[in-house]
Amino acid sequence: MDGTRKIAILLLLAAAVPATAQTFGFSLGSSGPDVCLSIGAVTYRVSANAARPDYTVRIGPNEPSPDLRVHLAAVPDEADFVLADDGATPTRCDRRAGSTKTVKVSADAASPDLTVGLAAADVADYRVYVRSQRLSPEAAAALFAVARRLPGHSVAGR
Repeated sequence: MDGTRKIAILLLLAAAVPATAQTFGFSLGSSGPDVCLSIGAVTYRVSANAARPDYTVRIGPNEPSPDLRVHLAAVPDEADFVLADDGATPTRCDRRAGSTKTVKVSADAASPDLTVGLAAADVADYRVYVRSQRLSPEAAAALFAVARRLPGHSVAGR
């Protein structure tokens, strides 16, 4: 990705972050309250304990044949997708939202809809940078994968 395009994406994300920062609040393996994050036209309700999620994502470094390989970038300039929050207290999900999809992220899901392998930068399909006090990098990578790879979803990428 060329420098100009990265700068444009970072500026767009910087403008979008204040509007969505209060929605972050999920940690992989957390049993805390559900939180929502809008990516594109879809709002994702992230739940560690969802009994009937719309999507289940298994993520880990040793996935034998993942649907998507993601590298967790150390700095925003190395990423195709940047997710940052300001640490503010998140708001609860509005369960009445029209296009809300529930996503369960699990490192040991038996029958996931999508598998994400954590990979080195040189073999990854995408690079994701996360700076969040509430959302783990793995959960952000899983949400990015759902938005990027599942039918009817779209998020800007390289």
